[in-house]
Amino acid sequence: MGEHIKTVTPAKFVTVIIFALFAICALLAFGYYAYDVSISLILKKEVIEFNKGAMYMLGVGLGAGILVIFMTHELTGKKISDSYNKKATRIAFISIGLIFAFPQLADYIVSSKIKSMDYVFCEEKSYQWLHAQNKVYGVNVDACSSINANEITKSSSGR
Repeated sequence: MGEHIKTVTPAKFVTVIIFALFAICALLAFGYYAYDVSISLILKKEVIEFNKGAMYMLGVGLGAGILVIFMTHELTGKKISDSYNKKATRIAFISIGLIFAFPQLADYIVSSKIKSMDYVFCEEKSYQWLHAQNKVYGVNVDACSSINANEITKSSSGR
């Protein structure tokens, strides 16, 4: 008596897909910029660009991924066990913590490594918009002045 059948509307399905794409894009952005700065440090490139704003995407991507998992369970009508719920809640809290802590930690590590390599901070080529910082370092002052504006990713504000 009273078996409840869950219907999935196209709007709900599209919402899950949008959040899944958002999570994937956030993790890809984080991965790309983390890989880029890592390779630049390893190869000791003449100019090293550190995109601190992209480091926020690790926590954002993980948090959105957990949300997608829960949305999928909701759509399919599957019961979420208490142990699974506890694990997912821990991951959600960790991802929220990563949003705030990881960019600061990554900035500290990269800055310390670059300082030990005797690079100089290229203040004119670096920029910040709210919390999104793009820091540029060069092996010397000449490297900073020789950087073409097209070589550095600029914000949409034109700065």
